[in-house]
Formats: sequence, structure tokens, C-alpha cells
Amino acid sequence: MRYRWAWLAWLLAALGVAANAVGAPGASRSGAAALAAQTPAAQTPAQWRSFDLLLDLQDLPRAYTCRELWQRSDELLLALGARHWPQILVYHCGATPAQSSRSPRVQLQFQLPLALTAAQSRYADVTAVRRTIRLTPAQLPSFTGADCGLLKQLSSELLPATPVRVVGAPLECSAAGAARPGFALEVEALIPRS
Repeated sequence: MRYRWAWLAWLLAALGVAANAVGAPGASRSGAAALAAQTPAAQTPAQWRSFDLLLDLQDLPRAYTCRELWQRSDELLLALGARHWPQILVYHCGATPAQSSRSPRVQLQFQLPLALTAAQSRYADVTAVRRTIRLTPAQLPSFTGADCGLLKQLSSELLPATPVRVVGAPLECSAAGAARPGFALEVEALIPRS
């Protein structure tokens, strides 16, 4: 009797997975791809690593106020999984665009999770999950298509100094700094588990 219940539970679970993989409206993935999407991402032991970077932005398409630079830098760091104690200092900017330079500097002090090897896992102080993140104006609410040049410069100076890696096509901006339609920058980062 016990084996019948176990068999019945297994059969129902298998049918449920098959229904989700095949019968879901709009599903175009194969059964294996659907199963992979349902599998939770592997957790990685990690340790917070501190960064202190001074970014020199040059000839931006427009001048940004100090508040705009601070807000866009903060959103970018948080989207990348930075610990929320980032200190952001902005230079060569003012309260209005007229008082600001098109070549400001941004100092970022923050922490990101750094993956540890199995042998180092006893030193972990955070558990993280590796994720692909699409950086778009929808993901970064203070960014607009006109901020493509700013995002390109921030990411090109910030990302090489961190464990975050670009996995998609490079960010393409027009000569005026505006984005091509549907612009996005895809990166892979370790996101801390809450």
C-alpha cells in the first residue's frame, strides 16, 4: 500500500512537470529547458569584498547634476548586488546642469560578494546566487534612453574592476549618446541571498 502511494505521488509530480513544460500558454521551450528554468540556481559561498573606485567620466552627452549622478550610480550598484552601504561622492557637478560639467568624477565605495572555492567556504559571510542581469531603463528607473552614454562610461570603468562580467553584446549608443531602440547591457553577477 505504501508503494502505491509513493508511485501515485511520483506519477502526479511527473504529470505536473510535463504539463508545465508542454501545456503552459506561450511556452516555447523544450521540456528540458523548462525543467532547468524551474531548478533553483545553485547557491555559492561568498565573502563581501570592498571596492573604492574613482571613475573619470569624459565628454558625456549632457551635464548631470550632483543628485542625478548620485542617484544613477546608486541604482547601478544596487542592481549589481552591492551591499547597501555604498558611499557615493560626486565631483565637478552642481545643483543644476548649467553648474555642472560634462566630465564629472564619481567615487564609489561599496562591497560585492566574491565567490569562494570549496576549500575557502569556511570563510564565507554571505551566500550568493549567480544571475544574469539586464541593465535597462526599466531595471534602472532613473535612467532613460538619453542616459546610454552615462551607463556605457559608468559600466566600462566600473565592471572591469569588479567580479561582475559582461555576458551579452556591448552597449551601443548613438553619436549623441542616446540609446538604440531597446538598449540593454547584460551582465553576470553574484547576488546576495536575503
